[in-house]
Amino acid sequence: MPGLAARPLALLAGAACMLALRHYPLGHGWPGLLFAALLPAYFLLLCWRPACWLFCVPALLPVLDLAPWTGWFFLEEIDVLLLLTVACGYWRLGGPAHPAAARLSPAARASLLLCSLAWLAALLRGVLPLAPLDLNAWDNYLSPYNSLRLGKAWAWSMLLLPLLLRDASASALRRYALPGMLAGLAMVSLFALWERTVFPGLSNLSSDYRITAPFSAMHTGGAALDGYLALSLPFAALWLARASSRWQALLAMLLLALALHAAFTTFSRGLYAALAAAMLLGFWQTLRTAPGAARRVPSQSPRRGVLLRLLLAGLGTVLLVYMFSLAGYRGLLAAVVVLAASFVLAARPLPWRLAPASVLCALCLQGLLAAWWPEPSGQQTAGWLKGPYFLFLLAAMLLVGALWPGSAGGKAGKGSARLGLAMMAWTMLACNLAWIGWHWAGPPALPPAGLVVLLAMLMLCNGRLRPPLWRLDRASLSIVGAAGILLLLAIPVSASYYATERFATTAFDMQGRLRHWRQALAMQPSDWGDRLFGMGSGSFPATYYWHNPQREVPASIAYADEEGNRYVRLASPGYSAGYGELLRLLQRLPAQPATRYTLALDVRRTGPMPVLLVRLCQRQLLYAQGCVNVPLRLRPPPPGNPPEGWQHYEVPFDSAWLGAGAWLLRPPVQLELAASGTATSSVLEVDNLSLRAPGGEELIANGSFTQANNYWFFSSDHHHLPWHIKSMALHLLIETGWCGALSLLALLVLAGHRLLRQTARGDAGALACAAALLGFLVVGLFDSLLDVPRIALLCYLMLLCALLQPVPPPHVESAPP
Repeated sequence: MPGLAARPLALLAGAACMLALRHYPLGHGWPGLLFAALLPAYFLLLCWRPACWLFCVPALLPVLDLAPWTGWFFLEEIDVLLLLTVACGYWRLGGPAHPAAARLSPAARASLLLCSLAWLAALLRGVLPLAPLDLNAWDNYLSPYNSLRLGKAWAWSMLLLPLLLRDASASALRRYALPGMLAGLAMVSLFALWERTVFPGLSNLSSDYRITAPFSAMHTGGAALDGYLALSLPFAALWLARASSRWQALLAMLLLALALHAAFTTFSRGLYAALAAAMLLGFWQTLRTAPGAARRVPSQSPRRGVLLRLLLAGLGTVLLVYMFSLAGYRGLLAAVVVLAASFVLAARPLPWRLAPASVLCALCLQGLLAAWWPEPSGQQTAGWLKGPYFLFLLAAMLLVGALWPGSAGGKAGKGSARLGLAMMAWTMLACNLAWIGWHWAGPPALPPAGLVVLLAMLMLCNGRLRPPLWRLDRASLSIVGAAGILLLLAIPVSASYYATERFATTAFDMQGRLRHWRQALAMQPSDWGDRLFGMGSGSFPATYYWHNPQREVPASIAYADEEGNRYVRLASPGYSAGYGELLRLLQRLPAQPATRYTLALDVRRTGPMPVLLVRLCQRQLLYAQGCVNVPLRLRPPPPGNPPEGWQHYEVPFDSAWLGAGAWLLRPPVQLELAASGTATSSVLEVDNLSLRAPGGEELIANGSFTQANNYWFFSSDHHHLPWHIKSMALHLLIETGWCGALSLLALLVLAGHRLLRQTARGDAGALACAAALLGFLVVGLFDSLLDVPRIALLCYLMLLCALLQPVPPPHVESAPP
């Protein structure tokens, strides 16, 4: 980019960054202070290593989300970070010329131009005619300026494109972008693990609690977390496949376990389908590009090997499900350990001549230990000290010691003796597997345990096959480790009460989704302009509010001015509302347990007897728990006072258990306000909200609403249809028209074609990118993912990286002789 254009844009981005920080609500909680410290550190990092934005943007994009604290969701923290990125990057672009790291093909440039024109048309149709910049312009999905909120994702991707062309060489993507994706995935997965631990409980799989992790955009539902996990999980598998050391492989497996835990505990059927599609793509491409596949003479041997491996994997999965259904978590874990031990042992040169003696010694030792195991009379030994669990652990430690790398060195006889000891430990594992099943479920657990042991014995024959089905190398251990993690997580979750219930209601839910899609299409105007260019970006919430076929009036929150006084207006829904269908105004509070607080507020109401619900709850984003209701009852207006007059209330209450617990495991406490009424929408207006501790400390920030939505957020726990079309294809078709949908489809086809060509040449990174985009599209079949700007931006950046081509080396003319 010419310096005359780049540096003015850099100055403009820098000025916009400073203006945003001038108005940004940095107070009220530690996240704002952390963000204030992050920005100068990021600026210094960009000055030192300009290409580090390739790491920081994908790492921070999913987690730099402070809307629940600040109340800002039109201009977000990631926007400020991107303004700083553009300012620094464009300033460097305007300096001395540097060779480009990548380029775009003419077809890619044409597709990007068409997408940009369609985006501009949808943006203008959504925002025009310009509405007054009132209090609700930047804090309400019903505002015409919601078009800017959704449109900024494509704008950021186009602004970052020159920086990608400058910095995003293949080596830079491996060095910066891949670790950035992994870092973001690790933080999201840890956040999900924390949320599961603090709220429903880590092992509580029967609750209908669904995690949101750090994605505040899910306060009105949606699938932001699902879309992000679909985009990022394949890169954890890529890291595992590329691990160059034992410790890298272990870290990659740990990350994969955390990420798969987050994915399975979303209970999202769309995400499950996305992961299955990504794995099928990976499996298919791996078979196509296996070493020597192109030059191998066709024969039955490779095909037979693949079929036998698949048969073993299928049998193992079925038996593990059978074992879990009777012996629970402990039986499942023990069965996985036995099969894993067989996998490792089967690749060793086992001394079969020692097998009878090893089995006999193991059975004798097992019998003696089981008979002599101390069990206090009249009481049961607790935990892992119970006989079957302790002896299983002892046998596993004995097996690890016998097979530990370096322990089998020395003379051949010594190596055979250690392998004989390993066979003895394996026999004890098999015996204790049956004992664990008996201990947990009695005689019914013996058949699945016996079948698992039988399969494990068949696996031990691998070394006698020519060629063997597997060998002990890093690739096979990584595949088996990943498969074990997948099964250990998938089997308990899929068998849980809530997952079973969700799968059972799939057909019913699909009917509801189809009905919503038909209604969304019916709300689209029929003129040619709306068909070609769409109703406008971000226009669906307002369209649903005013034109939904059921004539429902969804709940709403707005801010108003009256004679210099500013307050919040809560409108109850205009239909029979149940739990989760209200719109709740939220603010996070540093509440203390067993403390007497006093809530004070002014209320004015209109309509048929609306009710103001006020409570303090343990809440992350959706699904409150452990609530303490504030005993507030609105009085009828006194005689002679107009019905629309303000009334003042002061209500003392006790916080009870709220705010208790260790710092890291303490559930966040939020104040909730919601308007509820009859089938007709009613309005409650609230002002001068205060929550004081016994010492007089004020807990609520911006309780007089003079700063409008600063520090206030909102949530709709279960009723999500007024805000989302629930289909990415329909979202594009309705909001951007046929032009937007077809231009993005062309971009996807170009990127997919290039990725598959690179995958056919053995590029594992291209395979991970293709699997990520495929999974994202599968999730998008049932949710409109592009209405979450940060998720849309990550998808667009991945598409751009897929379209990048290496710059050919400069042509050097040979000197004349």
